[in-house]
Amino acid sequence: MENEAEAPSECDMTERKVLAETNANKATDVQFDEAGEAREKVSWEGEDIGHANENDEEDRGEDQPILVDQSAPAKKKKKKKSKSKRGLGAPTGFEEYYVDTPITPEEHAEERSIYHPRIETAIQRYKAKRNLDSERKNLFDKYMSYGGVDSGPKMFGGGFDAAAMEDKSAGEITALTATNVVGSDKDAASAQFVVDFDGCLKGFLSSRLPQCFELSTEKQIKSHMAVIRNFLNYLLHHDVCPEYNDQINAARATCNLAEKELFECSSAAALMPGDFNKACSAIFGGYYENLYVGDAEWAKGIDFDPGMSPEKARKILKTGLAAQGDDKIIDAFKRQTLEKQSRVINAFRTGLEITEIICADQEVLALYKNVPACKPLGKLKVKTWYRLGPQEDLTEEEEALQIPKPVREYDLWVEDELLQYCFVGMKFEATLRELSFGVYYFDTLASTHCSFYTVLPNELMIGWKEHVYLPPREKNVEGIEVKAYEGDEETNAEFEE
Repeated sequence: MENEAEAPSECDMTERKVLAETNANKATDVQFDEAGEAREKVSWEGEDIGHANENDEEDRGEDQPILVDQSAPAKKKKKKKSKSKRGLGAPTGFEEYYVDTPITPEEHAEERSIYHPRIETAIQRYKAKRNLDSERKNLFDKYMSYGGVDSGPKMFGGGFDAAAMEDKSAGEITALTATNVVGSDKDAASAQFVVDFDGCLKGFLSSRLPQCFELSTEKQIKSHMAVIRNFLNYLLHHDVCPEYNDQINAARATCNLAEKELFECSSAAALMPGDFNKACSAIFGGYYENLYVGDAEWAKGIDFDPGMSPEKARKILKTGLAAQGDDKIIDAFKRQTLEKQSRVINAFRTGLEITEIICADQEVLALYKNVPACKPLGKLKVKTWYRLGPQEDLTEEEEALQIPKPVREYDLWVEDELLQYCFVGMKFEATLRELSFGVYYFDTLASTHCSFYTVLPNELMIGWKEHVYLPPREKNVEGIEVKAYEGDEETNAEFEE
């Protein structure tokens, strides 16, 4: 018969508690039973040194105390931060009626001292005061990069914990965590760079922005313009660089113009080249020849655009000649059609700039009422436009030998529904074809551009990094690397030159 367990003495209880708290191999589990009372099991190196649970009541006796380690309380469940603390729902700074708060004279004096003549701190503070989402931040960083401001994380700077930031001011924290830095090579004394807010913005909006962002809807374009306009307003409000206020105001006007022209360029590109030019292309062996599939067996019952049938193409061509052609063109077309000599006599790719837009007059509209399958035809007057890239570095003698490029004018026939998105000064690149009876049409469209289209050398510097001299390495006959050859000072000097 087993002996009943004796109640532990006070000395034994103290010894057990010390062992449970100090031994590195202890494992303590504090649990709660259904009645809400704590129970504990302490093990040391796999051997039970004390236990208390409802199953061994008989072994320890009713009066035996329960050992509970109060030094290891149960872990509390971490509460989630509220939306307001996480920044959700906070103003972004890009709301329609958002304005910066007025600044005090002391703040104005401080900002004048830190902003002039550099703009770097202004960019850092602007980003700190705006809630930029990923799309806005991507746009802003690309705009800064295009303007010569380095954008990207600081390398090898390490992180900043709460303790390191505790005694820092808001301005110091902004400077430490900044990702936009103006390089020392862009000082005002450098003759290699010129400060031009308006010129830089024109180049970015007309050349770089269409390559990097979707501009198919008016909402997207307005969102992109709002970011840049908001930044320019910030510069004016905080009097960052008063000597360039005229340029900043001109850049704001460019934003307003780009908001209108970028959408019109995108809409016009979606409709070009138009039904008349497609008809000419299909008839005279252009891009749209043999693209009609409406008579194919597999295409029956499918809801899609089958292309332009040969019958419809001929109807559109003849109606267009009757609406916009003069007597000379119509007579030549009739004669060459009978002789089967109408053809393309010249084809070339060129840039064109719109100089005048002539919509269909009442006489033309009355003609097209009798032909409901065709759309009223207007006219575009264009001239040759040469897409210029960064200027070459030529001597005065070489510049004197440059032959001026010829400028020619053309009349293009385009539907009224497309003309509503065209504007004087709009530029586009297309494959132009000349027909034997005196009509020009453009077969394919390459691109459309704003009236202020500008290409700057800045595009060549995107992603450029300083070259680092790497000394050559010596290798043995088997091709196994033996040692690194350390270049002398003369070699390094020659490389730098």
